[in-house]
Amino acid sequence: MMRGPSAMANRVIHDYLSFTWSPESLVRMKRLARTGAIIKTPRPVGVERFSGADSELNRAFMAEMADMLDEAMGSAECIAAGVDYNDAYNDIVHHYGVQLLDALCCAEVEAFVQELNEELSPTGVARFSYEARQGGMYGYSRSATLKIDAANAGVVAWGAENGGCLVSISGAGCVAIDFARLHGIVQRLPGFKITRVDLALDDYEGVAFSAARFREMALEGLFSGRGRPPKYTYIESGHINLIDPKAAKKRYGMVPDLGCSFYVGARESGKVFRAYEKGRQMQSQEHPEWQRAEVEIRSKDREIPLDVLLNPDAYFAGAYPALAGLVEQVEPERIRTFKNLFRVDRQRSIEAAAIQAGRLINYLARWEGISPGDICHRLTSHLGIDDIPARLKRPVNYELLSTNGTIEPAF
Repeated sequence: MMRGPSAMANRVIHDYLSFTWSPESLVRMKRLARTGAIIKTPRPVGVERFSGADSELNRAFMAEMADMLDEAMGSAECIAAGVDYNDAYNDIVHHYGVQLLDALCCAEVEAFVQELNEELSPTGVARFSYEARQGGMYGYSRSATLKIDAANAGVVAWGAENGGCLVSISGAGCVAIDFARLHGIVQRLPGFKITRVDLALDDYEGVAFSAARFREMALEGLFSGRGRPPKYTYIESGHINLIDPKAAKKRYGMVPDLGCSFYVGARESGKVFRAYEKGRQMQSQEHPEWQRAEVEIRSKDREIPLDVLLNPDAYFAGAYPALAGLVEQVEPERIRTFKNLFRVDRQRSIEAAAIQAGRLINYLARWEGISPGDICHRLTSHLGIDDIPARLKRPVNYELLSTNGTIEPAF
């Protein structure tokens, strides 16, 4: 459910944010790659002349090159080769030129940083910049350190072969961000996707919650769902002290005065909860009992909604039942996993078929008056009952089956 920012100030803070996006040209290439097609048309002459030495191209020229690419792709002749998505995408990227597409990605990063300065620098002095690093990272061919007010605040990376651009903002960087304004910027980015967000709630007095209390809540089932039991780790550190020095038999006790931490979940599943004694970690004199609870959410088998930038309280509260009561006057919002990958793959197959064969079917139906049944028969009569897309050859979730045993229709 999409809503505006909460009327009350959010108590939950963003402690990490990572997202990706792509230039429009790459978005179109990804769509084409999903059809499994390869391009037969020779690359445009202007692209042939482009070389990596042209790194200082101005924005006007880059915009012109992007328009030329879009025009070339719109008139390109494709062959339905049925190749894997990654192979098809790699073929398309190399067809139009990796160096040119990398330059388009770099121009996207430059434009994004400039917009951050325009929207998030209230004094008029540019706060955001990036400093090139050696090589790439996370599979991208180029990378740089993101700086806010001249301090390290995260990383940016880009490269056409890995799909476009990446920005990761650290906890220190998140403190300097107005997330309502950031929301307005990123919602305009083509192919935008949040890949990770960390949400944190602080209890500076140490009375609302603790790692030990969360451990008890786990035993009450407040971190468990209907799936497999989550993993957990409980860490307690401190000193082994003598209890009674005057006793005939010396006895010792474990005093956890160095802190406790409690973890639920695993990164490979896409969601992790952490609770720890932040005051002891930071050796805070002002808030020695400071407790922190964090939820790390990754885009594995789930789509993280853009609304999480505006309403972190709701998504923190909805992450686990144990957290629902920690943030007052908030309706918890759950970020659900894709219930069945079959549905996702089926939808992608339909979209790919629409791109690859939609125009031909439209012509046959509207201009030659052939019935949908006859078109379907002509296009599938040579196929056997088991000749279906490889991605759909999997067991089907029981909930997708209708009462007569057939699969629930896609549309």
